[in-house]
Amino acid sequence: MLPTPTITALHLVPLDVGHHVGIERQMPVGAAVLTATLRGPHVHFALDSCILRPSDPTDTLMDWLDRYVMRDDVTIAGYQLNDAVALLDRLPGEEWSPLLRALAGCGQQHALDMTARSGEEPVTFQQACACSGILCAPVDANRRFADWMRSDVRGLAHDAEVDALATFRLVIRRLAVLNPIARGIVGAIADHFATWLEHADHPAAQAHVADLLSVTD
Repeated sequence: MLPTPTITALHLVPLDVGHHVGIERQMPVGAAVLTATLRGPHVHFALDSCILRPSDPTDTLMDWLDRYVMRDDVTIAGYQLNDAVALLDRLPGEEWSPLLRALAGCGQQHALDMTARSGEEPVTFQQACACSGILCAPVDANRRFADWMRSDVRGLAHDAEVDALATFRLVIRRLAVLNPIARGIVGAIADHFATWLEHADHPAAQAHVADLLSVTD
Protein backbone atom coordinates (compact mmCIF):
# COMPACT_ATOMS: atom_id res chain seq x y z
CA MET A 1 0.00 0.00 0.00
CA LEU A 2 1.02 3.62 -0.44
CA PRO A 3 1.62 5.69 2.72
CA THR A 4 -1.20 8.19 2.00
CA PRO A 5 -3.96 8.65 -0.62
CA THR A 6 -2.20 11.69 -2.09
CA ILE A 7 1.22 11.76 -3.74
CA THR A 8 2.70 15.16 -4.48
CA ALA A 9 5.68 15.06 -6.83
CA LEU A 10 7.72 18.19 -6.22
CA HIS A 11 10.32 19.79 -8.46
CA LEU A 12 12.15 22.89 -7.25
CA VAL A 13 13.50 25.49 -9.70
CA PRO A 14 17.03 26.65 -8.84
CA LEU A 15 18.60 29.68 -10.51
CA ASP A 16 22.23 30.72 -10.37
CA VAL A 17 21.66 34.40 -9.58
CA GLY A 18 25.37 35.14 -9.34
CA HIS A 19 26.89 33.45 -12.38
CA HIS A 20 27.08 36.68 -14.42
CA VAL A 21 29.39 38.19 -11.82
CA GLY A 22 31.47 35.08 -11.31
CA ILE A 23 29.81 33.96 -8.08
CA GLU A 24 27.95 30.67 -7.85
CA ARG A 25 24.79 31.43 -5.91
CA GLN A 26 21.96 28.99 -6.49
CA MET A 27 18.63 30.20 -5.16
CA PRO A 28 15.14 28.71 -5.46
CA VAL A 29 12.94 30.90 -7.63
CA GLY A 30 9.99 28.57 -8.04
CA ALA A 31 8.54 25.09 -7.97
CA ALA A 32 6.07 22.85 -9.72
CA VAL A 33 4.00 20.01 -8.36
CA LEU A 34 2.03 17.14 -9.82
CA THR A 35 -0.52 15.89 -7.31
CA ALA A 36 -2.17 12.48 -7.65
CA THR A 37 -5.07 11.73 -5.31
CA LEU A 38 -6.62 8.27 -5.01
CA ARG A 39 -10.40 8.37 -4.63
CA GLY A 40 -11.79 4.86 -4.74
CA PRO A 41 -11.06 3.39 -8.17
CA HIS A 42 -10.22 6.81 -9.61
CA VAL A 43 -7.06 8.94 -9.53
CA HIS A 44 -7.32 12.71 -9.81
CA PHE A 45 -4.31 14.68 -11.06
CA ALA A 46 -3.45 18.37 -10.77
CA LEU A 47 -0.44 20.20 -12.17
CA ASP A 48 0.57 23.62 -10.89
CA SER A 49 3.61 25.87 -10.67
CA CYS A 50 4.78 29.03 -8.95
CA ILE A 51 7.69 31.09 -10.28
CA LEU A 52 8.89 34.18 -8.45
CA ARG A 53 9.74 37.35 -10.33
CA PRO A 54 12.75 39.33 -9.10
CA SER A 55 10.49 41.75 -7.21
CA ASP A 56 8.36 39.08 -5.52
CA PRO A 57 8.83 38.32 -1.83
CA THR A 58 10.17 34.84 -1.10
CA ASP A 59 7.19 34.26 1.22
CA THR A 60 5.08 33.89 -1.93
CA LEU A 61 6.88 30.67 -2.84
CA MET A 62 6.88 29.32 0.71
CA ASP A 63 3.16 30.01 1.16
CA TRP A 64 2.46 28.28 -2.16
CA LEU A 65 4.49 25.23 -1.14
CA ASP A 66 2.68 25.10 2.21
CA ARG A 67 -0.65 24.60 0.41
CA TYR A 68 0.61 21.47 -1.31
CA VAL A 69 3.06 20.02 1.19
CA MET A 70 1.85 20.80 4.71
CA ARG A 71 -1.12 18.43 4.76
CA ASP A 72 -1.43 15.25 6.77
CA ASP A 73 -2.75 13.22 3.81
CA VAL A 74 0.21 13.99 1.52
CA THR A 75 3.23 11.89 0.66
CA ILE A 76 5.92 14.22 -0.66
CA ALA A 77 7.85 12.57 -3.47
CA GLY A 78 10.81 14.01 -5.29
CA TYR A 79 14.27 13.62 -6.66
CA GLN A 80 17.21 15.00 -4.66
CA LEU A 81 14.93 16.32 -1.92
CA ASN A 82 17.96 16.97 0.26
CA ASP A 83 19.18 19.47 -2.33
CA ALA A 84 15.73 21.10 -2.31
CA VAL A 85 15.92 21.47 1.46
CA ALA A 86 19.39 23.02 1.22
CA LEU A 87 18.18 25.52 -1.39
CA LEU A 88 15.07 26.55 0.53
CA ASP A 89 17.13 26.88 3.70
CA ARG A 90 18.95 29.79 2.03
CA LEU A 91 15.79 31.87 1.97
CA PRO A 92 15.41 34.47 4.74
CA GLY A 93 13.58 33.21 7.82
CA GLU A 94 13.31 29.59 6.64
CA GLU A 95 15.97 28.01 8.82
CA TRP A 96 14.62 24.52 9.56
CA SER A 97 11.01 25.65 9.21
CA PRO A 98 8.14 23.12 9.40
CA LEU A 99 8.15 23.02 5.59
CA LEU A 100 11.85 22.14 5.48
CA ARG A 101 11.39 19.50 8.17
CA ALA A 102 8.58 17.96 6.11
CA LEU A 103 10.72 17.87 2.96
CA ALA A 104 13.55 16.30 4.94
CA GLY A 105 11.22 13.56 6.20
CA CYS A 106 11.24 14.88 9.77
CA GLY A 107 7.67 16.20 9.89
CA GLN A 108 4.20 14.67 10.06
CA GLN A 109 4.16 14.06 6.31
CA HIS A 110 5.68 11.06 4.56
CA ALA A 111 8.60 11.90 2.27
CA LEU A 112 9.94 9.71 -0.53
CA ASP A 113 13.30 10.74 -1.96
CA MET A 114 13.74 8.68 -5.11
CA THR A 115 17.34 9.75 -5.80
CA ALA A 116 19.36 7.05 -7.53
CA ARG A 117 23.05 6.55 -6.85
CA SER A 118 26.01 5.33 -8.83
CA GLY A 119 28.40 3.97 -6.24
CA GLU A 120 28.70 6.70 -3.64
CA GLU A 121 27.63 9.51 -5.94
CA PRO A 122 24.02 10.61 -6.52
CA VAL A 123 22.78 10.46 -10.10
CA THR A 124 21.60 13.88 -11.23
CA PHE A 125 17.99 14.44 -12.18
CA GLN A 126 18.90 14.92 -15.84
CA GLN A 127 21.01 11.74 -15.83
CA ALA A 128 18.22 9.75 -14.17
CA CYS A 129 15.72 10.94 -16.78
CA ALA A 130 18.12 10.12 -19.62
CA CYS A 131 18.78 6.64 -18.24
CA SER A 132 15.04 6.03 -17.85
CA GLY A 133 14.10 7.45 -21.26
CA ILE A 134 11.98 10.17 -19.63
CA LEU A 135 11.65 13.68 -21.01
CA CYS A 136 12.96 16.53 -18.86
CA ALA A 137 13.46 20.22 -19.60
CA PRO A 138 16.76 21.31 -21.18
CA VAL A 139 18.93 23.32 -18.82
CA ASP A 140 19.93 26.65 -20.36
CA ALA A 141 21.22 28.74 -17.47
CA ASN A 142 21.79 31.87 -19.57
CA ARG A 143 18.29 31.85 -21.07
CA ARG A 144 16.64 31.16 -17.74
CA PHE A 145 18.56 33.96 -16.02
CA ALA A 146 17.83 36.46 -18.82
CA ASP A 147 14.12 35.58 -18.83
CA TRP A 148 13.92 35.82 -15.06
CA MET A 149 15.63 39.24 -14.99
CA ARG A 150 12.99 40.47 -17.46
CA SER A 151 10.24 39.00 -15.23
CA ASP A 152 9.30 36.73 -18.14
CA VAL A 153 8.64 33.55 -16.20
CA ARG A 154 6.56 31.68 -18.78
CA GLY A 155 9.48 29.57 -19.98
CA LEU A 156 10.57 28.85 -16.42
CA ALA A 157 7.04 27.76 -15.49
CA HIS A 158 6.82 25.48 -18.53
CA ASP A 159 10.20 23.89 -17.77
CA ALA A 160 9.23 23.43 -14.12
CA GLU A 161 6.00 21.67 -15.07
CA VAL A 162 7.80 19.43 -17.57
CA ASP A 163 10.22 18.47 -14.80
CA ALA A 164 7.44 17.93 -12.24
CA LEU A 165 5.82 15.46 -14.63
CA ALA A 166 9.21 13.82 -15.21
CA THR A 167 9.66 13.58 -11.44
CA PHE A 168 6.31 11.83 -11.11
CA ARG A 169 7.23 9.36 -13.86
CA LEU A 170 10.53 8.63 -12.10
CA VAL A 171 8.77 8.21 -8.76
CA ILE A 172 6.17 5.81 -10.16
CA ARG A 173 8.82 3.76 -11.94
CA ARG A 174 11.08 3.48 -8.89
CA LEU A 175 8.17 2.76 -6.53
CA ALA A 176 7.20 -0.22 -8.66
CA VAL A 177 10.75 -1.55 -8.38
CA LEU A 178 11.38 -0.77 -4.73
CA ASN A 179 7.98 -1.73 -3.31
CA PRO A 180 6.64 -4.98 -4.82
CA ILE A 181 3.59 -4.87 -2.51
CA ALA A 182 2.49 -1.58 -4.06
CA ARG A 183 3.32 -2.63 -7.63
CA GLY A 184 -0.29 -3.26 -8.63
CA ILE A 185 -1.48 0.08 -7.25
CA VAL A 186 1.43 1.89 -8.86
CA GLY A 187 0.65 0.25 -12.19
CA ALA A 188 -2.97 1.39 -11.97
CA ILE A 189 -1.83 4.94 -11.13
CA ALA A 190 0.51 4.89 -14.13
CA ASP A 191 -2.38 3.87 -16.42
CA HIS A 192 -4.59 6.67 -15.06
CA PHE A 193 -1.68 9.09 -15.43
CA ALA A 194 -1.19 8.22 -19.10
CA THR A 195 -4.90 8.79 -19.74
CA TRP A 196 -4.83 12.12 -17.88
CA LEU A 197 -1.81 13.28 -19.88
CA GLU A 198 -3.63 12.65 -23.15
CA HIS A 199 -6.51 14.92 -22.12
CA ALA A 200 -4.71 17.51 -19.99
CA ASP A 201 -4.76 21.08 -21.28
CA HIS A 202 -1.12 21.75 -20.39
CA PRO A 203 1.70 22.22 -22.90
CA ALA A 204 3.98 20.35 -20.48
CA ALA A 205 1.58 17.40 -20.45
CA GLN A 206 1.43 17.34 -24.23
CA ALA A 207 5.22 17.29 -24.36
CA HIS A 208 5.18 14.15 -22.21
CA VAL A 209 2.47 12.58 -24.37
CA ALA A 210 4.72 13.06 -27.39
CA ASP A 211 7.61 11.58 -25.38
CA LEU A 212 5.58 8.51 -24.43
CA LEU A 213 4.44 8.03 -28.04
CA SER A 214 8.02 8.23 -29.27
CA VAL A 215 8.92 5.37 -26.93
CA THR A 216 6.10 3.15 -28.19
CA ASP A 217 6.69 3.88 -31.90
